[in-house]
Amino acid sequence: MRILHLGCGKRKHANALGVDLYTGSDADVIADLNQIPYPFSCDTFDIIICEHILEHLEDLIRIVEEIHRVAKAGAKFIVEVPHFSSVYYFQDPTHRHSFTSRTFDYFIPGTAVYDFGYSSAKLKLIKVKFPPPQNASLFKRLVFSIINRYIDSYEKRLAFILPRHLIHFELQIVK
Repeated sequence: MRILHLGCGKRKHANALGVDLYTGSDADVIADLNQIPYPFSCDTFDIIICEHILEHLEDLIRIVEEIHRVAKAGAKFIVEVPHFSSVYYFQDPTHRHSFTSRTFDYFIPGTAVYDFGYSSAKLKLIKVKFPPPQNASLFKRLVFSIINRYIDSYEKRLAFILPRHLIHFELQIVK
C-alpha cells in the first residue's frame, strides 16, 4: 500500500510519503502543493490523505484533478477540512475555502451538479461526517450522531446555530 499525505506538517501518518511546503515539517518531499504537476507518476498511490490542507490551496478543482492523476483506480481519498460554519475557518487568514457536505459533488457522477462539467476527475463518496471532539461526553456524541444522520437538514437550518469546526470525507477515486 502506497500512502501519500499531502500537507503533512508535523503529523505525518505512519508509512506515508509526506509532502509539505515547510522544511521544518516531517515531509519526505518539500513542495508547494499549488504547483502542478506534483512530482509523482500517474496511478501511484492507494491512499491519499489531505487533513487541514485543501482549505489553504488556491485552485481546488485543479488540486483534485492532480490527486486523481497520482491515485490508483479505487484509491481511498481522505479529507478533513473546516466546515463553512466554523469560526476557525474565518479566523485563519490563510484559509481560501470552506466546505459543505456537498463540496465534492462536482466530481461525483449522479449528483445534481456533476453535469456542469467543471472537471473530468471522478470520485465516489463513501462517507461524510462531522467528527465529535476527542473526549466528547455521551450527550455530545448523541448530538453528533443526530447531526450526521441529517447532514443536509443540519446545514440548511442549524449550521450557524450549532456550528461545527471540521467536516471529514472518505472518497474513492474513480477511473
